[in-house]
Amino acid sequence: MSRFSARSRKPGHGSALEVPMTTDTKIDKDNRVIHKTETGEMFTERSITWVRELSLALKFHEGYNILMDLRETETRPEMLDLMAIASECAKLKSDFNSKIAFLIPNTEERVKFAKLFKACMEAQGFRFKQFFDHGTAMDWLTKAP
Repeated sequence: MSRFSARSRKPGHGSALEVPMTTDTKIDKDNRVIHKTETGEMFTERSITWVRELSLALKFHEGYNILMDLRETETRPEMLDLMAIASECAKLKSDFNSKIAFLIPNTEERVKFAKLFKACMEAQGFRFKQFFDHGTAMDWLTKAP
């Protein structure tokens, strides 16, 4: 498994001012899954950036699926935020046929947002599901289409 980590900068700032969010990405060659873990506060601009990063990773790992672990993140997106992220995904859809699984915290608020985002993603034609459990998500990702 290869791995890289990054710290994000506050949007609109070129300085080294860091926000409390980290990114960790692992390439699981055995299961053909790109694992991306986010922690800290999520915001629209950062979410769009990781959509682009995952798209680039998929260009180097064709046929891999994606597992986004968002269980340690905090977010309060508005519907427009969800639409902007889904719209960014749609721009990349022509190059994309992978499954996407999100691991989310099992809280009422996050489940509500997750349902809205799932509807946006499915409307764009993505194979997308959300899970609370890593094992269940991996089972779905590694099962033949």
